Amino acid sequence: MNWYYAEGGKQMGPVEESALDGLIQSGVVRDDTLVWHEGMTAWQPHAAVRGLRAGIPTPFPQTAPPFLGVRYAGFWIRFLARFIDGMILGMAGLILRLPLVIMLGVGTGRIYQFGMTPALGAAMGVSLLVNLLVGLAYEVYFVSTRGATPGKMALGLKIVRADGSPVDAGLALGRYFAQWISWIPLGIGYIMAGFDSQKRALHDRICETRVIHAR
Repeated sequence: MNWYYAEGGKQMGPVEESALDGLIQSGVVRDDTLVWHEGMTAWQPHAAVRGLRAGIPTPFPQTAPPFLGVRYAGFWIRFLARFIDGMILGMAGLILRLPLVIMLGVGTGRIYQFGMTPALGAAMGVSLLVNLLVGLAYEVYFVSTRGATPGKMALGLKIVRADGSPVDAGLALGRYFAQWISWIPLGIGYIMAGFDSQKRALHDRICETRVIHAR
């Protein structure tokens, strides 16, 4: 099998398996060196493909040569993806809350009658709970099974771990709640993505995730 590896921002190779082992011994190829062979869909850190050899952690490179195809998604395209997700969640939440709204008479004018305040409070509480559960299920399901929410998929984006591997349900759950921190205060955690070299928002830093262009 012939391998290619990245060195100094350039594509090197091809080299045979034995030659690649020799490069590992000499320190030219490390655990975080990006490698590729025919049949792989994308370049990956050496340790992620062949296992730890040199004892070096395997984060995404701070900068990736264009030929490696790693493109981080910037602030504005992520903002648009979030807007699309918000529209979808808004419609879903409205449909799920509609029976409750009709049952309690919210929107019919009866909420202004004496004695309806507890009902209105209950409706608001249930509405917030529904929004939370729908948003949580939406985020965890799509990120852990599809690699992205529908908004991100529509724009060709994908959420991955720092080493390029998929996000599992547990991490997707943690990332969902970490996004709340990014909103405080004034969404500054999201704005950070516009100034970070890997376009990471605060919740990406907390959960060690990246948002990349999948195509």
